[in-house]
Amino acid sequence: MPNATEEPVVLASASPRRRELLTRAGVRFEVVPSSVEERPLAGEAPRALALRLAREKALDVARRFPASPRRLVLGADTVVVLEDSAFGKPADGEEALKMLRRLAGRSHQVLTAVAVVETDRLEPRSVCVESTVVMRPASETELRAYVATGEPLDKAGAYAAQGEGRRLVERIEGSETNVIGLPMEETLALLRAAPREAEAATRTALAERLLSVRTRMASAAQRVGRDPGEITLIGVSKRVDASRVAEAVSLGLTDLGENYVQEARGKIAAVREILRTSKVRQAPRWHGIGQLQRNKAREAVLLFDVILAVDRIELARELDRRAGQAGRRLEVFLQVNLSGEPQKGGVRPGSLDELAAECAKLTHLSPIGLMTVPAESPDPQAARPAFAALRELARGLRENAGGDRFVALSMGMSHDFEVAIEEGATHIRVGTALFGPRES
Repeated sequence: MPNATEEPVVLASASPRRRELLTRAGVRFEVVPSSVEERPLAGEAPRALALRLAREKALDVARRFPASPRRLVLGADTVVVLEDSAFGKPADGEEALKMLRRLAGRSHQVLTAVAVVETDRLEPRSVCVESTVVMRPASETELRAYVATGEPLDKAGAYAAQGEGRRLVERIEGSETNVIGLPMEETLALLRAAPREAEAATRTALAERLLSVRTRMASAAQRVGRDPGEITLIGVSKRVDASRVAEAVSLGLTDLGENYVQEARGKIAAVREILRTSKVRQAPRWHGIGQLQRNKAREAVLLFDVILAVDRIELARELDRRAGQAGRRLEVFLQVNLSGEPQKGGVRPGSLDELAAECAKLTHLSPIGLMTVPAESPDPQAARPAFAALRELARGLRENAGGDRFVALSMGMSHDFEVAIEEGATHIRVGTALFGPRES
């Protein structure tokens, strides 16, 4: 049987069902299971969860191979959804039984996301396919007997549509292979994609990530009675090529953040040119979000619309001088170091009042808010005290300064922006969740 794709394929999954589907389709492949943990993020929608895990699995395995010879790494993730609740794999027989009781006699959706990563590019192309499964009513005895076979324990939703679990299924609407673990038509299209199709798939993935981030932003805001429209999403474009940044702008992203003046210098010009030739009228606002040295102040004032990391009066005075020379008034955030880590920039809370008072005297600076980067932690909730503390510091400054100063709070990144929004963030800085993982 001829190979369904001309390039070597690596399956980033130990699933026997996915192996069987690929073999039947004539794909020659090797198996290298991913080590990605299948755990949802707080408030993550089922489709966004499946897409994220599929991409992370493919990237996890792709990074284990050299760029050449090129391989296509295939990652996949399946999520069973009932009334907006996502069912993963049951931890044990009792959890499997609970899942099956909820599914019995009802219809639910099966989402399978597939991602393909080329080892020489590390940019996932992905798709998510939805099928509907209608389960027939089943007695407690039937469900217990099925759980006793052991088949449900490594299956999303606790059943296998191609195995013993098929007797619990009344019908499948849509792709049956999608329910088994790989939507084969879409999977083969991704594997065979020509460069132009790959470009379109990458754009689709970026659009999906942007939608996912905005959906999570809205959910977090609504949980605390806030208007999602009052929160600015800053796409952190560090080490993202100009063409992808321009794509994000064409998809509706209005604000971008760069860490380094030297990288921003060429990228801003390149993005501007791509947007001009593409006839995209939207001009993004550029935020300087990294620590800034005084000798970069002149160029930073010319490049950025907003600077988020003013942490000492000498830098503020230099920015004010350069903004005056440029004939503009520059919006700035004062960065506060709430973690006490010496490697992080930021004024200590005890010195914030003095810095704010001195900045208020500067003619060409407009201090609109505070920014912080909390201590790193895998738990998003660990950042909540720092976010709450920044909010209270801003409240104190507003009471002293009045007017429109210090009304903005820039806090929260890819893994904790939902917590930041709950604590009052007006600006969040999101890189990985928007543009995907990047090379160091």
